[in-house]
Amino acid sequence: MIQVLFVILIWVIPIILLTNAYFKMDEEERQEFKSEFKKPLALFCVGLLVIGFLLSLSGNILAIGLIQHIGATMVFISWFTTSVVNWKKGKTDFIKSAVLILLGVLGIAAYGLMVTYL
Repeated sequence: MIQVLFVILIWVIPIILLTNAYFKMDEEERQEFKSEFKKPLALFCVGLLVIGFLLSLSGNILAIGLIQHIGATMVFISWFTTSVVNWKKGKTDFIKSAVLILLGVLGIAAYGLMVTYL
């Protein structure tokens, strides 16, 4: 029962904080937020990361492996997407993006080994 309460809090607290921050914004900031929120690339990078992290935590707390694996996969996809997008936009150079992608591959390998042997 306590696990369900933790999962509800994990999902509700960020929503409340985001809503509170949105209502504290002035009208210009709200419009900018709405325009950024509608961009698919921003949703694919940041949205996938946040939802994947929350799913991974929820699966871990509830001891449901499938939810945890789906969340971890979403986090890794977001990691790769963010690395490539930052390189394409010129925010990072090719070497930094390649290192970040390599770290992502190592993270996937470590996660796979952890799942296989633990």
